[in-house]
Amino acid sequence: MALGQLSDLTPRPELTPEQVVQYQVTALQHNDDPKLDAGIERAFRFASPSNKQVTGPLDNFVRIVKSPLYSPMLNSLSSLIVGSELKDDQAKIAVKIVAADGHQVTYVFVLSKQNEGEFNNCWMTDGVAPLQHGEDGSDQGVTI
Repeated sequence: MALGQLSDLTPRPELTPEQVVQYQVTALQHNDDPKLDAGIERAFRFASPSNKQVTGPLDNFVRIVKSPLYSPMLNSLSSLIVGSELKDDQAKIAVKIVAADGHQVTYVFVLSKQNEGEFNNCWMTDGVAPLQHGEDGSDQGVTI
């Protein structure tokens, strides 16, 4: 996904869960383009209403994303969707991130298809969590 043409993307019914996650990860990968924290702001657009109740407003969301738990997604070297599970109006998408410092973290994005309001029939992110890594460095539970 080229970021330039997607910079103004907002939730739309035709976007798949994988496309929503890829957009968010790409936005965070180019966080300061064209301005400081533009990527976090773009990713926040795809946070579900229930997610925003917990993480919002945007200033608080910025602090969360910049915390050690989530900061590997900022300005990362690469990302790859390594698993997805879709069941009815719920989806889980696993994404392996290679952070700017070279270490790898796999995150699971949990999404739901909205069934009311402004974003009816749009996939939006309810939460994101890093997977635990095994002692040998392997990802535990990549099958989601």
